[in-house]
Amino acid sequence: MGEIRIRRDERARVTGLSVRDVDADVAAGMSALHFLRAATTSLVDYLHVTVETDAAVPAELLIDRNDVHLDRELDAVLETLVIGLKMLAEEYPNDLVVEEATVGVEV
Repeated sequence: MGEIRIRRDERARVTGLSVRDVDADVAAGMSALHFLRAATTSLVDYLHVTVETDAAVPAELLIDRNDVHLDRELDAVLETLVIGLKMLAEEYPNDLVVEEATVGVEV
């Protein structure tokens, strides 16, 4: 089963995603990878945000959230991506799971 982990900061903003065990031969895996590529392209080409990617498996996507003037735009793109991935996981419950984790918060 493929797993997508969404990383959020202390303000619940998406800061990164990691993809593990997504089989490119299944519809869920193909769709998830297309969602990630579309979001990355939007962030880089339209918003000119630095996005670090690692095409290896597991794939990593790290978003530069340093420009506070882009918070709303970044949130719109990234939350749309998260919603799409969650909908995909609902459609393919045996092939894909989406989990969220807050990073950098000390209790």
